[in-house]
Amino acid sequence: MTGEAFWSLVRQTLFEPREAAGRILALGLPAREGWLMLGLMAVLNTLVYSLSIRLSPPSDPAMTHMMGSAFGAPLIFAVTLFAALALTALAFTQAGRALGGTGRMDGMLVLLSWMQALRLLMQVVLVVLATVMPALAGAVVIVAAVWGLYILLAFMAEAHGFDSLWRAAGVLIIAFIAFLALVFGLSLLFSLAGVRVAGGI
Repeated sequence: MTGEAFWSLVRQTLFEPREAAGRILALGLPAREGWLMLGLMAVLNTLVYSLSIRLSPPSDPAMTHMMGSAFGAPLIFAVTLFAALALTALAFTQAGRALGGTGRMDGMLVLLSWMQALRLLMQVVLVVLATVMPALAGAVVIVAAVWGLYILLAFMAEAHGFDSLWRAAGVLIIAFIAFLALVFGLSLLFSLAGVRVAGGI
């Protein structure tokens, strides 16, 4: 992809997200390419995130402790991010199919990778703004979060062939519930494992 094509796709994603998603899916990239792109985005986002913490660490010590994985162990953070993105792609694919969608895992991987690329660009912008205009950086975060949600809904609608963004919202809700169930199940499993170890069984 040339620089001109890249920035053209960025502009289209911001203002015509559904058309941009169709353009990305039309590339027909195989799942292998999607996995490689997702891994690359996980690494690059971790690097920029770690840099942002170094340049402007949070004032709350508790928040600093929570972000310690990215600051002190970026490899673990990158692997965790990659796993979370992979599970997100799987959840979005299956949730969409449950609602009658036609999305495929390979397309979902590419779409999520592209969204992570946009997130990387935004993170770089925020790092610069945080050093020169911290107040503006906070406002940009809010706008980016809202606009990013709209882009995600449009991407889900296009990936699954939905006519309405409401059905795409259903995909997000089902995927979120599935994540909560997964986290609860893992927490329960680890808790039981801890009890067994403590009891010497």
